Amino acid sequence: MLSHKICLTTALRASVGVAALLVSCVAHAQAPAADEPAAGELVVTGSRVKRDGYNSPTPVSVVSRDEISRSATPNIADYVNTLPSLSGSSTPATTSNMVGQGRQGINAMNVRGIGTVRTLTLLDGRRVGGMANDVTVDVSERPQQLASRVDVVTGGASASYGSDALSGVVNFVLDTKFTGLRGEIFGGQTTYGDNQNWKVALTYGAAFAGGRGHFLLSGEASHEDGIYRPGNRDWTEANWGYINNPAYTATNGQPRVLRKQDIALSTATFGGAIACTATSTCASLRGIAFGPGGTPYNLVLGPIVSDPIMSGGTQADNSPRNNQDNSMVPRQNRRNLFARVSYDVADDWNIYAEGMVAHLDTDARYFSGTFGNTLAVRVDNPYMPAEIAARMRALNLTSVPFGTLKGDNPVSGANSERGYTRVVAGGDGKFDALDTEWTIGAYYQFARTALRNTATNATRLPNWNRAIDAVRAPNGSIICRSTLTNPTDGCIPYNLFGTGVNNQAAIDYVTGNPTQDSVFKQNVVSINIAGEPFEIWAGPVSLAFGVEHRTQSADGVADPITQVSVANWDTTGGLPTIGSYKVSDAYVETVIPLARDQAWAKQLTINAASRVVKYESGTFVTWKLGAEYMPIESLRIRGIASRDVREANLSDRFAGVFQTSGSFLDPNNNGAATTARGLTTGNPNLDPEIGRTYSAGIVFQPTFLSGFNASVDYYKVSITGAIGSLNIQQVVNLCFAGNQDACALITATPAGPQQFEVRTAPLNLASESTRGLDFEASYRFRFEDLTPGTSGTFTIRGLATNYISYTVNPGLPGSIVTERAGAAGLPSWRYQLSVNYQNERLALSGTMRGVSGGVQNNNWIECQSGCPTSTGDNPTYDDISIAAATYFDLSATYSLGDNNQFQFFFNVRNIFNKDPAVVPAGPTGHPSWWNQPIERSQYDILGRVFGAGIRFRI
Repeated sequence: MLSHKICLTTALRASVGVAALLVSCVAHAQAPAADEPAAGELVVTGSRVKRDGYNSPTPVSVVSRDEISRSATPNIADYVNTLPSLSGSSTPATTSNMVGQGRQGINAMNVRGIGTVRTLTLLDGRRVGGMANDVTVDVSERPQQLASRVDVVTGGASASYGSDALSGVVNFVLDTKFTGLRGEIFGGQTTYGDNQNWKVALTYGAAFAGGRGHFLLSGEASHEDGIYRPGNRDWTEANWGYINNPAYTATNGQPRVLRKQDIALSTATFGGAIACTATSTCASLRGIAFGPGGTPYNLVLGPIVSDPIMSGGTQADNSPRNNQDNSMVPRQNRRNLFARVSYDVADDWNIYAEGMVAHLDTDARYFSGTFGNTLAVRVDNPYMPAEIAARMRALNLTSVPFGTLKGDNPVSGANSERGYTRVVAGGDGKFDALDTEWTIGAYYQFARTALRNTATNATRLPNWNRAIDAVRAPNGSIICRSTLTNPTDGCIPYNLFGTGVNNQAAIDYVTGNPTQDSVFKQNVVSINIAGEPFEIWAGPVSLAFGVEHRTQSADGVADPITQVSVANWDTTGGLPTIGSYKVSDAYVETVIPLARDQAWAKQLTINAASRVVKYESGTFVTWKLGAEYMPIESLRIRGIASRDVREANLSDRFAGVFQTSGSFLDPNNNGAATTARGLTTGNPNLDPEIGRTYSAGIVFQPTFLSGFNASVDYYKVSITGAIGSLNIQQVVNLCFAGNQDACALITATPAGPQQFEVRTAPLNLASESTRGLDFEASYRFRFEDLTPGTSGTFTIRGLATNYISYTVNPGLPGSIVTERAGAAGLPSWRYQLSVNYQNERLALSGTMRGVSGGVQNNNWIECQSGCPTSTGDNPTYDDISIAAATYFDLSATYSLGDNNQFQFFFNVRNIFNKDPAVVPAGPTGHPSWWNQPIERSQYDILGRVFGAGIRFRI
């Protein structure tokens, strides 16, 4: 039997033999490294009763400080987000143009793709104030140099941690006893020479008063250039997009939508174009465009045209994706400072105070509010070339449709500045009661975020509409038509015909920078007590209980023009969120051992918790019941069931009106592609959403293979009364199905930037439900066990999550169920495999990470021939596939000094410079001809990225 164990151990270790040989020469010269805790041997916070990570009935993934350091990423979130159990997290790349929501630049965690607002992010087990109106926490503003580990609790944890922990908890644990001076200087860029970035961090810690006190100070400053023009990447040149098939009929079996390259506008250019349709009375003027100085030329139409876009043809000043500012990631500047002082007022009593300030500013640029084909230019406009006006009069036309990209105007964009302040005061101690020792912790926290959200170079629509309607004054000068009847209106005429034709006064008259200033506050008071009040036959019973009270508030003001109406701008931060709410709750949690060292059970333990939560809308009870069973020493079986709750946040309930741009397939017009502006606001009448989580799994830690751990867990999460909003297409589909409430939300705006306005607000939808499998395994062994005479340790770690299903059911008449798993934004599989080697001086790490392929939308039908009739709910496409992607990363660290106090590190992410999968947008509006055809939350969009730096600790 022993020989079989030796063979198995040798075989597993030999699986990394090739990698070992690559570093064996270096390793042979080094002394053995000190042992580090193996994966699964860290104390993690899967419950209020602290327990070993692999022994918790709630699955917990742990990211150690060593893993964070080896990744050598400029931001801790960049590495944590590669964990397969996190999917669809908010990042600067995914939020770069979210000026309406005010979330630019935020890094917020998303456990299992269930939503950032359903993931509770903690710092040392305590709440931290949010950075936006949805109360999401920007983890980039935490003191990253002090992070000793990150615990990711996958599963409902409301009973243990409180509201918002419906999908799980991400807890950043700090080294609050750090002593010495630690620093880091880092710099990096992509293989294309862009997004150059740097980071400088310094941390100091010292004891005082004979060791009874401790002081910490940690600061960080970082910068990223961002990528305003991504056109230097080969994959951007294809200009993929979706376009309506002009040959489609309901009965000819062709797909309604085609996936094509070279998508560009057919009805607009930077200098403007006449946007007549091929069957209109002005068809002979179709495609006349205007270049520099207003010179007319003919826009070459492609072989497939479905106004306002086409495939092929002219790909110059009607295609703004690559040759103009169109941010792929925003420019970012971050600064933060963290201070902590603690003091032992007695042997078992410690008081502490923490303070943190942070500042983030981001800048992104993008096209917004472009008039694709919605303008009407009158024949008497004096800027119109005389020969065009003459042809119009010959056709008895008083006006023609017109489209423009406003080439003389600066590119629209989004700029945000956030100032964050957090103050915490608390204490921890021990006391005796009921013949046992208890621990107590209490704290008060105040957090405040001040946000200035600016839409840069937005078009001021009332001024724009007046300015483009130019006429001749009686004295022969060019003025606005409105000035004829109101000579003091201050209107400055704007020339639509060509580029380089407007002076700065004309541009300034039609543009502006609408702003929104907001303040978000959070107050928290919390008391937690834990102990082991008594023992039973199998060991001590653990008990934790506590109370918490929290208030959240938001206030703000918009610029005077926006306050009159958000429709005064083509892009704006909208109206501020104004409102407040409070939450009070009390909880109790226990761990009860039922068996220990029995013939049928090495261990059997029950973990139970309950929390009573009082919202302003009512009182709710959450609970958790879990068990772990060890039939033999090497095997654990764990399971948990929970009821969780999340109150509607500030954004859900009180968000002011903000706008987004989009498009839909119009079922009233044979599925024609139609542009729309979404106007979204909060809903103060929302009820809390209720979640049910079930998980069951096994943990394998064989005694014959020291250092090996493996686990697999099945989970199912169901949410009733789920808070969510219908998208524009869903509202249109419901209206088409006869839902008059939905129809009342739609307004035609033929003279605006988009053809329709669609108003939406959060609702308590019927349900969401997801299920999947989490896999994790790690193996750590000494190198000399594989190659005698060498030194160092190897660690292999693999994680994967299989998202089996994720359904969303609006529950409204005429609505349909949507399956998210396997579609854009939530691949069926996410995985990561890392191999790490470390000796006294050298550390090498290689990582393989990736996502499975899928489709763009599970409700879409893919077909090339014999297609069924396309509908709004189930449109037909010729290609909806999304390719899988696998990326490889490499990092190396070399230490110098008697105590390894200096480290030089280098890393490469996406070594093979793999392009992101093609994920086109469309079939019309800004998404198809403006957005890059990529999925930013799942794929590496930057390409190969280099980073290098130095760390020191003295």
